[in-house]
Amino acid sequence: MTGLSRKKEIFMANYLMTGNVKKASELSEITRKTAYNYLNDATFKRIYRERRSEQLKESTTLLQNASVEAVNVLREIMLDKTVSPYARQQSAQSILNMAYKAVEMVEVVEQLEILEAKILDEGD
Repeated sequence: MTGLSRKKEIFMANYLMTGNVKKASELSEITRKTAYNYLNDATFKRIYRERRSEQLKESTTLLQNASVEAVNVLREIMLDKTVSPYARQQSAQSILNMAYKAVEMVEVVEQLEILEAKILDEGD
C-alpha cells in the first residue's frame, strides 16, 4: 500500500509516462492546480522519486544490453573486408571513441573513490 489515493496513483502513472504536468493532468482528468498540489505532497514526491529511479535503472539496463549488441555490429562492420573502407573506418573510430570514454569514466570514478576515502579518513 502506497498511501496514495487512486487519483494520485493515476496521475503519477501518467506523469511518469509523459513527463509533462499538463498532459498528465489531462489524461488523469484533474486540473493542473490539483496536479501541482499532488507534486508538492511529501509522500507523493517520495514515491514519485522511487518510481522514477526504478524506471531509470530499467532503462539503463536495457541500454547496457543494447550497447553490447551495438559494439558487436560495429566490430563486424570494421572487420568485414567487403564493406567500404569509409564504413570500416567509421566503425573503428566509433569503437575507439567509446573505449576511450569508458576508460576515462573508470579513471574518474576511481579518483572519486580515492577522494571519498580520504575525506572519510580525515573525518575520523
